[in-house]
Amino acid sequence: MINNYDNLNKSIIEARGNKNGILQSYEIFIDNFNKLNDEYKFSVSFSGDYIFKQLEEIVNSKPGALNYIPFGIKDTFNTKVLPTEMGSEIWKGFKAGNNARIVDEIIFRGGLSFCKTSTAEFAVDYIEEGHTLNPHNIEHITGTSSSGSAVAVACGALPVCLGTQTAASIMRPASFCGVFGFKPSFGAFDRTGVLKTTDTLDTIGLIGYDIDIIFKTFVELYQSTNDYPLAQKYRNNYTINADKKPNILLLGGQLNVYNFYDNYVQKDFESISHELSLKYNIVQIKDEEIDFLNNVHDSQKIIYDKALSYYFLEESKQFGKISDVMGDMINRGKNYSDSDYIAQIKMQRELSIRMNEVMNKYNIDYIVTPSTASVAPKIGKNEILDSGLIWTYLGMPSISIPVFYNDDIGLPFGLQIISPRYNDLLLLSFSKVLYGIFK
Repeated sequence: MINNYDNLNKSIIEARGNKNGILQSYEIFIDNFNKLNDEYKFSVSFSGDYIFKQLEEIVNSKPGALNYIPFGIKDTFNTKVLPTEMGSEIWKGFKAGNNARIVDEIIFRGGLSFCKTSTAEFAVDYIEEGHTLNPHNIEHITGTSSSGSAVAVACGALPVCLGTQTAASIMRPASFCGVFGFKPSFGAFDRTGVLKTTDTLDTIGLIGYDIDIIFKTFVELYQSTNDYPLAQKYRNNYTINADKKPNILLLGGQLNVYNFYDNYVQKDFESISHELSLKYNIVQIKDEEIDFLNNVHDSQKIIYDKALSYYFLEESKQFGKISDVMGDMINRGKNYSDSDYIAQIKMQRELSIRMNEVMNKYNIDYIVTPSTASVAPKIGKNEILDSGLIWTYLGMPSISIPVFYNDDIGLPFGLQIISPRYNDLLLLSFSKVLYGIFK
């Protein structure tokens, strides 16, 4: 699918600093954006006046690395001009009065805070009916909370959007909508001004129409200054040895959830696994050495539910204004004790250390596994559990690349690549190579 941005970018390059030419190009872009949004309903807030005000500032300032790139902003990020409603009736019309740190960073580098993309209620599960329609088939869902961002990219309206992931809220929409979804290492982006649902799981990420724009955005926005002690690790790890074949762990049946994946997902993954084995070093590992990964879903559930019961206590008192799904999670969380929560936070740290030890022991560069257990289910059908939240729980970077397509159903799904923490730049580079092979 040709992205609306391709024509915009070409026009801006041809305008070569001509202010009127740039503004006219954006008028056409906005017209196309509005038509697509009318059809697929992925944006909840937009202001043309604000767009042109930002453009005036960009034209009159020195060039920035993200100049003229329009960013969709998931509606869980504070924005000074546009409302921040977080998918909730309770917060309709709320103005935060400030931008999230990452939104300011985008603007500082010449990017545009273009619109707010729709999100599930408080970035959890419930999405209001009639929003975020899947461009491939509107009778099928778009995934979880970052779905507005995924739809905006998938239908060609925007080139890149901000998303967040606490479980699999970037991986699933990216997989179901056939776009690239990148969840960096935990802590790569500053979370100031972003809705908090949990302290140890919430992660800011990117959804884009190609890896290049995700790579460019990540390099500009991740915490790379010396103020952040871990910043040096991203740079130090970004060394590519052309003579060394990466060591890859193919992860399928070792995970209990994989046994419930749809047959076509397993079949397509087996086919790609065979091709990977011809090109790269495939790591062989005993199942029992990574069996602890099968404990992650239960542990994550306790952490998530307990945190929601704490951070959304006041909202939960507003009868009829939160969804049943959200209410059930909050009520479950109330039943967990503080000691239950603390025990799972300790387990999260312990399992993260164990996974790091396994990666080091076998010198694993990348883990490859399906992004989701199926294509996008029909609206009203339940999603099948997948491995997405495991890598969030462990703080490891992961990306979904759109390489699968089921011709019988007529829908895409993604291949997920995971790397050790702080190897984000290498992960993006390798994923681009794999996409070039399998697309």
